[in-house]
Amino acid sequence: MEYFTRVRILLVLSLVAETCASADQSYALCGGQKGFIRCLKGTKIQILTASYGRTDPMLCPDGKTDTRTCHSKTSELKVKWNCNGYRTCHLQATDQNFGDPCPSYSKYLEVKYRCVKTPNLHPTEKTIIAFNAYTTKRLHLNPNSPINVVYDGVHLNRGMAYNRHSGIFTAPSDGLYIFTWTSLVLSKKIFDTNILVNGIHKGYSNCNNRNNPGFGNCANTVPLILKTGDKVNIRTTTADNLFANWSSFKGWKV
Repeated sequence: MEYFTRVRILLVLSLVAETCASADQSYALCGGQKGFIRCLKGTKIQILTASYGRTDPMLCPDGKTDTRTCHSKTSELKVKWNCNGYRTCHLQATDQNFGDPCPSYSKYLEVKYRCVKTPNLHPTEKTIIAFNAYTTKRLHLNPNSPINVVYDGVHLNRGMAYNRHSGIFTAPSDGLYIFTWTSLVLSKKIFDTNILVNGIHKGYSNCNNRNNPGFGNCANTVPLILKTGDKVNIRTTTADNLFANWSSFKGWKV
């Protein structure tokens, strides 16, 4: 019994992808962790149940665990909305995503799902993939040293495909996506960038404000046809400054 309990905890703490077969699958993330579930080619995810909270004292044992009735009422609908009908679904077990059904208790997200050829979806469970991120800090850069721009503040992240720590969007499924990014630049500064897919250039945004006495505001919008797992991000070409809060990176699946 002790062996199986230990194996179960190790599975919970793992952040590797779950590659699923036709049988029902279970996947869990401890509070604050990120991970994803994935189906084999030719099949799609169908969520059976999803619960954020605590109903099992053995899962994610760190912290206060002496409750079995802690459950977010919106967690199942949100996970179904984000995951149903896709091969890959990114998940994150946080109060920000699901609310806090039991303050001071240690929580986890537990998902049960299967992979099917044709998911039986309710109309309200259509998956939306969209994010709206922005910079919370002013960037001071060496113009001769290009960097990947990290938009660390997030207003929206439906589908959990955008990583605010790396600034990278990972396509959860094949399709047409629209991306747009805006840059607010101080007087006498520059922030020229391009958008990359798997490190390959797909479009520029010029924001050269070196000869202007006031603020400069620049933007570009690019449609991209992506495959599952493709990575999209913004990278500087020549840039020395970016104003905080007003500069953003957004994207959505059409």
